[in-house]
Amino acid sequence: MNPDPRPFGDDSLPPGATPPAATDPDRIGPYRVVGRIGAGGMGAVYAGIDQAGACAAVKVVHPQYAADPDFRARFAREVSLVASVSATCTAAYFGADTDAEAPWMATEYVPGDTLRVHVRKNGPLTGGMAVSLAAGLAEALVAIHAAGVVHRDLKPGNVILSPSGPKVLDFGIARATDGTALTRTGGLFGTPGWMAPEQYNGVPAGERSDVFAWACLVAFAATGRDPFAGGPVEVVIHRTRTEEPDLTGVPPELLPTVRRALSKDPADRPTAAQALAEVTGAWSATRVDAPPVSGSDPTRVVPAMLAVEWRGVTAGVPQRIRRPRRALLLSAGAAGLAAALVAAFLIVRHSGGEDGEGGDPVAGGDPGAASSEPTESAEPAITRDPGDVAAVTTEALALAEEAPEFYVSHLARSAETIESSANVTLRYTEDPQPVLELVEYAGPATFFTLHIGEGPDDVLARTDSHLAGVVEGDFYRPGPQDPEGDPSGRWEEALAAVEEVLSEEADIAYQGVTDTPFEDYPEELLAAYDVTGRSGHHYTGTAPAEVMGQDTEVTFDLWVDEDGRLQHFQSYASFGEFEEDAEYERIAFVFGQPVEIAVPDESEIAAGADEAYPG
Repeated sequence: MNPDPRPFGDDSLPPGATPPAATDPDRIGPYRVVGRIGAGGMGAVYAGIDQAGACAAVKVVHPQYAADPDFRARFAREVSLVASVSATCTAAYFGADTDAEAPWMATEYVPGDTLRVHVRKNGPLTGGMAVSLAAGLAEALVAIHAAGVVHRDLKPGNVILSPSGPKVLDFGIARATDGTALTRTGGLFGTPGWMAPEQYNGVPAGERSDVFAWACLVAFAATGRDPFAGGPVEVVIHRTRTEEPDLTGVPPELLPTVRRALSKDPADRPTAAQALAEVTGAWSATRVDAPPVSGSDPTRVVPAMLAVEWRGVTAGVPQRIRRPRRALLLSAGAAGLAAALVAAFLIVRHSGGEDGEGGDPVAGGDPGAASSEPTESAEPAITRDPGDVAAVTTEALALAEEAPEFYVSHLARSAETIESSANVTLRYTEDPQPVLELVEYAGPATFFTLHIGEGPDDVLARTDSHLAGVVEGDFYRPGPQDPEGDPSGRWEEALAAVEEVLSEEADIAYQGVTDTPFEDYPEELLAAYDVTGRSGHHYTGTAPAEVMGQDTEVTFDLWVDEDGRLQHFQSYASFGEFEEDAEYERIAFVFGQPVEIAVPDESEIAAGADEAYPG
């Protein structure tokens, strides 16, 4: 039952972690840094080893925030909250130094997949596994609430299934029940789909809000379904406030407690302690070898439950460290090289590089250049040298622009937790005819736009309403289009998001081959395209940026596949004092798989825009 005491070391890191970059610290307090686990707008989390060889996850505040006395005070408050929580199913607190030049906090490193990833890989939890998960999560909440803390962001991504049991993580936006908040008051914090109904009405999250999220997690773990499904944020909010989730598949011994915990009225929900007592009591009643619950602390039953029921969960094999190459700075010379590589790449493609057939050189190009040394360029730059960042990224963008088919999921958020400035998917195919489809999720509607040709008569639009179920609209020809609604414009935006951070002032480092994080994307992508379990060449970097009129820095990650094509891009920029003052983007690219787009017949196209909108 005990996890591997050495989940990583000098020459191995857990799956998903990366070796430290050249700019990362060598040591944090008593911990020697051997890898980077993750990063956000306010700080980074490192894999650290102390003098005794014990491993820890070490969170460090970024320098610009360490210089802010108010932020230091909030970080110290967070440390005190985390230090006050102790439970079987929370990550243990090891130590901190909030007065250091770079304030840090060390906690237990928890190996394993998140709950969502585990369910996607292995299916829903059943029997004793589901019951012990419910008990473990409730036990964690009991300890969190006893410390005067409300978690406020309990979701599948904040639960790790370790070999020893479930662990609740991330108190980054936790709030003390005495009214002292770690983040700005008056905002809406949490993740739609896992937040309680009252939070959408402006009521601050309380302990019973965490219990609602607990029930959502238990239902998800036992059924494999998000309790209020996916889709546009507004639709999820509407379902949470007005509809009951489908609990088919939740074990009978959990169902009454889960159903009460999902009540729209917080007063009707059990406390975390009551939920824990009910779950452990129901389990104990079915086993002759179980410790008695009556008259004892139910939290003491959880370790015994996990020892009996928790089976088949592994942490994954630590990956051998591939030492990063020296970070590359895209100077003016590198930018010039990139431009030359684009030209060389396009010449090779148009002069017969890809299918072996001869052809004309690029229009307007030097005829002599078309035949100059195509052999080297015909081999992907990622194969020749993945550490040649300029060549790899330039080729990846050129391949994207020339792709005969693709699927792209593009999510961009700005400034507010639940307000999305872009939430679109794009599909393109040249077979049997060139068609680019834009699907935009906006409020209680989904907008479809098809660009079939070059002229305005070749653009079709459709709107589906979600106000009362799903009501499909008719396709129509909308006439002159707003450039921002043009599907080709959205495709250019997706590529520009990647290209903009690859400036001559960017600092980029190659991190080796790591897992590509597709798991949080729409079910459509995961169901229709083979992307799960993929890995790619991973690049991390920073670049200067201006956001909301403020000079800041963008932190980004980029994955490129073995053929040199874009796989995944994510970026994060903070422009204010608080976590919610941030912009970030996530873009999934799928190339090389068949894409089908249904184009309506002329008889299926409505006469005018007024007739096309449902209702």
